[in-house]
Amino acid sequence: MQDAHTGSLVRLRAYADDHIGAVHAAALESVAEVAPYETWCTPGYTREQAAEYVGWWQKAREEGSGYYFAVETLESGEYVGSCGLSGIAQPHRRAGLGYWIRTPCTGRGYGTEAAGLVTQLGFAELDLNRVEMEIAVQNAASLRIAEKLGFTREGVLRQRLILPGGPTDMVVLSRLAGEGD
Repeated sequence: MQDAHTGSLVRLRAYADDHIGAVHAAALESVAEVAPYETWCTPGYTREQAAEYVGWWQKAREEGSGYYFAVETLESGEYVGSCGLSGIAQPHRRAGLGYWIRTPCTGRGYGTEAAGLVTQLGFAELDLNRVEMEIAVQNAASLRIAEKLGFTREGVLRQRLILPGGPTDMVVLSRLAGEGD
């Protein structure tokens, strides 16, 4: 998959070492909103943990097991979050979509555009047939993005993940190649 892609609001760029400081700052200012749904985002999040996060996605890209991007505004180049595909099962032509947007930048369409771009890239560049999402039932903002992008709600997996708040029910959604185009 190519290292950079551009929409009307955001540019997606493969993670590089120069993103470490931005990931660190964004995670710390977004703990209250992101931590309930992610195990990596904690109040004591360190620069070393940000380096591990960036390194994780660099390694996944090299191995072809995941393609996550730094989401930057087209206007200023500011780092506003992360979006990508992981759990790629090429024989079955499916992958999981994930994203997070730093708190001061939510509600501006960045997450919706980034997730839409990544979904389309999965279909076009990886020849995926199915892109899946698992979203905590109480994560209304992420569920809105999935709905805007034409993902179909398939059901709820009870206590699917152990998140910081404990066992969490997850909504399963998917979009198939050719849907929502």
